[in-house]
Amino acid sequence: MIERASNLPPSYAWPRRDLEDARERHFAATMDLVCGRHPFYREVMAQHDLARADFGAVADLAKLPVTTKQDLMARADDFVLERDGLDEDIRTVWDVMYTTGSTSGTPTPFVSTSYDFFNILMLNRNMMLIRGVGESDIVANLFPLTRQPHGAFIRALQAPAVMNIPVVAALPGNPSADFTLGNSTEETVRIVERSRATVLWGVPSFIRRLLQTAQTMGANFSAVHRVFVTGEALYPEARRDLVERLVDLGATDPVISGSYGMTEMQGGAVECPTGTGFHNPLPDQFLIEIVDPESHRPVTDGTEGLVLLTHLNRRGTVLLRYAVGDISALTRETCPGCGATTERLTLAPRRADALVKIKGMLVNPEPVLARLSGDMAIAAFRLTVEHADPADPLSRDVLRLRVAPADDGDAALPERLSGLVKAETGITPKVEVVEVEAFDAGAPGWKAKPFADLRQQP
Repeated sequence: MIERASNLPPSYAWPRRDLEDARERHFAATMDLVCGRHPFYREVMAQHDLARADFGAVADLAKLPVTTKQDLMARADDFVLERDGLDEDIRTVWDVMYTTGSTSGTPTPFVSTSYDFFNILMLNRNMMLIRGVGESDIVANLFPLTRQPHGAFIRALQAPAVMNIPVVAALPGNPSADFTLGNSTEETVRIVERSRATVLWGVPSFIRRLLQTAQTMGANFSAVHRVFVTGEALYPEARRDLVERLVDLGATDPVISGSYGMTEMQGGAVECPTGTGFHNPLPDQFLIEIVDPESHRPVTDGTEGLVLLTHLNRRGTVLLRYAVGDISALTRETCPGCGATTERLTLAPRRADALVKIKGMLVNPEPVLARLSGDMAIAAFRLTVEHADPADPLSRDVLRLRVAPADDGDAALPERLSGLVKAETGITPKVEVVEVEAFDAGAPGWKAKPFADLRQQP
């Protein structure tokens, strides 16, 4: 029997018709502005002989071509509405966040006005409610401070604030030699322990390392009952690993709650406590669609396809039919866990370009990443594809696994992991054993990347 969550956001109790009416109202107001004040879509509409009159309803969005990440990265400023002469809340830039990077290595700015920020607070409140946060909770923000403003660290401070509950920022790591307030993993363990945090919020790989360190230190995490993770794939093996370590640290029935987070939402689609999918947390203001990856035509509910995001109610950076770059499936059926009537993603999103060609073979890295992420003998790892000669893009491919063992005494670990990777990919990797601190050095953002293709294109 599934126990329904309580204290859900008001919009989740709306009849379907009321939700659709709210979406149409927001969409109409947004398109009034987009058609006259959005440089990118103004140009797209002219190219396709479209005008404001062609968008009488949300369903008419299908007349627009899909917007790609490349479009946004190349012309980020052209995705910001021209706001001269509008109300103060719309004219005022509240903050600018950045994506974690691009093909050029330069993060892409994402602009929010005061109007947007007020809605971001509502988004963050809804995310917390769906995840079961209550008035007695204390949140430990385990995201690192970064060189550019990223939503993870900042929104994880604001979400508890809008719920009127305490948050402690642990400030793990250091983004720059100019920043001297960062804490080591051991110090972060002590911060979680003394604050009696009930919710840990961060990326899975760091939280795993935190729990490993806490076990070594004999720490008491008995107050923890929820872990919120985002920014990396959360495989079932990794989820089980986190639960087992938390139980060993004194936690009772801990819940691991995943999030499909994205800069373009300034939040993410989240799991309700029963894990029945990733729920749209602000359904009257965000539209999530699934389309065929090639034709970009809508697919039936339950069918895998490309995830598109549309802003129905934004005034800074505005995106329509934006391809996030992931594959998933969607349902509009009422959630048996929380009673939500809006859309939710039923499959953990995966990258649309997940297949990688190595030594002439197409390889899906997902299965081996899942196996490695659930291996309790590993403290941290990174799998990369490189050129044997980094300066020569025509040199042979090398699959390299850098791994920090959880137990220095496991001499057989490299050979075992080499066999594991070969069994999953068909390719024998070069395994390098490194210190766990090696995974902290030089990280440009807050997301760890367990897999990377570092080859130059010829």
